[in-house]
Amino acid sequence: MPKFSFTKIVDVDRDKIFSVITDFENLAKIFPKYFKSLKIISKSGNTTKLEEELEFLGKKLSVTVDHIVQKPDKHTVIMLDGPGKNTKFEETFEKISEGTKITIDVDLVLNGKFKVMGFLAKKKIKNKMNQALDEFAQVAKNS
Repeated sequence: MPKFSFTKIVDVDRDKIFSVITDFENLAKIFPKYFKSLKIISKSGNTTKLEEELEFLGKKLSVTVDHIVQKPDKHTVIMLDGPGKNTKFEETFEKISEGTKITIDVDLVLNGKFKVMGFLAKKKIKNKMNQALDEFAQVAKNS
């Protein structure tokens, strides 16, 4: 399946945006258009397992996801089930003079009827993530 990465620079402090993105207790409240609901299943060390209801490629999905947080600059998301099972997002947050450089490496694995979307999904995912990062940055600026 496709692997890709993209980078975005946001004019907000790294620690602020990292804190917003990894605030699992409040993500569904802050970003209801992306996260319909989030339920923490377990926490162990720096890994939080969540049940997430979200929108993915225009579809509402319920998935189980591991979030691995390595403060202050790395967040890894691994989808444990659903049509994106084994998809991995590695987010790196780098302090720069303009604010924060966010690099997201994606190893996209699609299953079932989503498999045929493969490479078409890449562009859509990049666009959605770019938009979401702008919104996360705005919330971080205002916090």
